Amino acid sequence: MNSFTFTLLFVLLRFSFCSECSTQTVDLNDVVKSFEISSNSSDLEPKKCIYTFTVPKYYVPMVMFVNIQLTGENKITTRQYSEYGGTKSYEITKTTHFNLAPTNFTIEIILKTKTVNDSFSILVSVRDKSPATTGNFFVREDLGTLIDYYDIKGNSSTVQKFDANHSQAQSYTIRVAVFSQDPSLFSLMDIVHVYDNGLYKGSLLDVYTAANNSQICSGTMFEIVNSIDTLVGPLTVLISKTHQGWDETAVLVSSATDTNATQTLSATNGLLVMHEISNPNMGSSLPVYYQQISFRGDTELTIYAGCVTGAQPNRSVAIITPANAHNYENIEIYGRCKTFVLTKGYIQWQSVHNFPKDTYRSEIGRKGVIMNPTFPYPSTDNISHNYLIQSPSADSKENIVVTYEVAFMAPDVEFNIDQDIKAFQDANKTLTASDGTYTSVSTYQEFITYKVSNNSDGFLVRYTVTSSANLINLYFVVLLILSKFV
Repeated sequence: MNSFTFTLLFVLLRFSFCSECSTQTVDLNDVVKSFEISSNSSDLEPKKCIYTFTVPKYYVPMVMFVNIQLTGENKITTRQYSEYGGTKSYEITKTTHFNLAPTNFTIEIILKTKTVNDSFSILVSVRDKSPATTGNFFVREDLGTLIDYYDIKGNSSTVQKFDANHSQAQSYTIRVAVFSQDPSLFSLMDIVHVYDNGLYKGSLLDVYTAANNSQICSGTMFEIVNSIDTLVGPLTVLISKTHQGWDETAVLVSSATDTNATQTLSATNGLLVMHEISNPNMGSSLPVYYQQISFRGDTELTIYAGCVTGAQPNRSVAIITPANAHNYENIEIYGRCKTFVLTKGYIQWQSVHNFPKDTYRSEIGRKGVIMNPTFPYPSTDNISHNYLIQSPSADSKENIVVTYEVAFMAPDVEFNIDQDIKAFQDANKTLTASDGTYTSVSTYQEFITYKVSNNSDGFLVRYTVTSSANLINLYFVVLLILSKFV
């Protein structure tokens, strides 16, 4: 006797026997934890019935179908509905078992032509999978929250909370980015459950599948429950307030590549918004460089730092068009999440993870951004970094002027620009949020150092490189104009 047969006999002994077909509602709970339906070989009357099973919150049903022998049009069907997953229907033709979602379900039995050869046993039970521990998360109005798989621990839940700084909005959306195509990951995602305001809405797999079918999964107060002992990943859940100014149907989530890749975006049906989320196992300390940006059609791409919920100039990294795309060659962007907004048309670029050669050298007209690695999310450590902007080439005698634009800077950030005018001569500038914009003196290179403290909101500074010759030309133009008034 194998272990399955022994277990099956043991389970059979524990269940009470019921008539083979009786339309009724069965409330499964702490008192009634099991129910069994068995065929009656002496009853050959045709019949149809539906058993409706109700399940308490967190209780996971298991249904075993044993000794299934059905002839002709006789059939048994199990159905279960959730808002995110829709109706899932299973027609039973052989011995099998299912772990269903923690919500109500039905078993329909249709016996049109019952014979002595038709037989079945259906064993229904529930297990209390209430989480052993509970964590919390908040969602900001202007920025989506990233919940990584290691934050959804085994046998635990993470619940959305509200406070004075995070008031409850009318609606939120939930999306999932996965970083593996291993079939076992998708199987496990189906047993990580999502509740909204206490009601079961679907699994993480349902959320992922719904997004691929352009379905929006929304709610008002989310809870994510990992009903098994182990972590389920790698993946990241994005929960955002409903986007402002962008149609939710135009918003999608993409998993950032871990290797160099050619990427494309297409907005043939109107505006496209893509939240690109990186693998949490890769961290946020390494930037991505964007090269060979090319467009098809008259369009515009705006890149934002973070999973923003609408147009936010203080988090705008770049606004790229066909006319200025070459100025953004090798732009360096940090962050766990970037939001790409394409107005229409088509764009392609190369995303590169290794440091490009001579990226310090800046052609005249170059545009870039300096930001701390976690911006706009709070810094996870005390960090000190530097950034170098140099004239176009070592052989060039052409100096540069750099215009800095402070998009955002937290008060605790230290941002210093060492402007090297010539050997042994420099000028220093400490940049603050109140500066707004700052134009450097004529230099052959500018060395930027910055410090960001743990839990700081960090900073984002955009810059443009121009030729110092332009300033000289402007100087002579001004002198010429003034001379006419003398």
